[in-house]
Amino acid sequence: MTTISGNAGPRQRGTSDADPREALQQAGIDVRPIPRAADETPAGLRRAVTQRETPLIFSGLTESWPAREAWSPERLRETHGQHEVTALMGLPTDGVLYPKDQKLYERTLRFAEFIDAMLDEDRDGPCYLAYQRAAELVDPSDCDFTSLLGTTEPQSTDTRVWIGSSGTRSMLHSDLKDNLFCQIWGTKTVTLLPWRDSRAAYPFPDNLVNSQIDVARPDVARHPLLRNVTFYSTTVGPGDIVFIPRGCWHDIRSHTPSVSVNHWFGAAQSFTEYLALLGRLGPSYWQRTARDFVEHGLRGRREETRFFFSPPSTGKRLYDALRTGNFSEGNDPSS
Repeated sequence: MTTISGNAGPRQRGTSDADPREALQQAGIDVRPIPRAADETPAGLRRAVTQRETPLIFSGLTESWPAREAWSPERLRETHGQHEVTALMGLPTDGVLYPKDQKLYERTLRFAEFIDAMLDEDRDGPCYLAYQRAAELVDPSDCDFTSLLGTTEPQSTDTRVWIGSSGTRSMLHSDLKDNLFCQIWGTKTVTLLPWRDSRAAYPFPDNLVNSQIDVARPDVARHPLLRNVTFYSTTVGPGDIVFIPRGCWHDIRSHTPSVSVNHWFGAAQSFTEYLALLGRLGPSYWQRTARDFVEHGLRGRREETRFFFSPPSTGKRLYDALRTGNFSEGNDPSS
């Protein structure tokens, strides 16, 4: 796997500060705004979820949420500042993979210290309290997804909070479940590529849900299929919700300090859909999958965590599917 490394010092700019829309357009790639819902009501959202035809932006659905006030950095410092959290500190501003294992960026500190760091413009690289289960940090009732989606099976949902400085990046990846991404405080740019265009996402040979594409620095010479697809990209602010259908590739990056919450729900993407994609990607992917099936499945060797919250490799997931019947074991957000 290719790594473009580099840690940012104070005020150093990298691709984390770049506008993906501008970068994609300059590379000659078609990029359009994420469509806005015609019916921005809970009923309209539920219809969009049922149809699952396209990602959509909704506004005005979270105005009554207590989170809109309670989750500002200042309020969080006051109400939860003494809690200990484990955050990612001094993150790189460039590259698709972490230059070193994710655990080496982890630091345990008081939540108040983290908030001070995320608001400090002179900090040493971006910092992120990410993939944090809402119930483990804040009052999950502050964001009422039931009023938006109706009643769903508890075991099929998961709600996570994302709190970080400017310059945080998820990098382009695909999730198993339908997703509501909600911006609470600050702004982020959400960039999407439909699942049907997965070959143009150039997944890593060892991991079908992580892309080799940096949307802020696309390279069409190296990745020519990018010329034939359309990306969707929009900057969202407080009160905006993005419905991201399962499988849809998404890159989310902040240009200001930010507080967000997302909610995964519904049935997971099927094993057969991933096998079909693996079949289309060709022999180099098949060989790597077989190797990881043996190394990380049969032999049980630990995998590197240099992706953003690394899921298991495709080979390990195939091993899990054959052993337990669950291709998503270890990568289902609600498990």
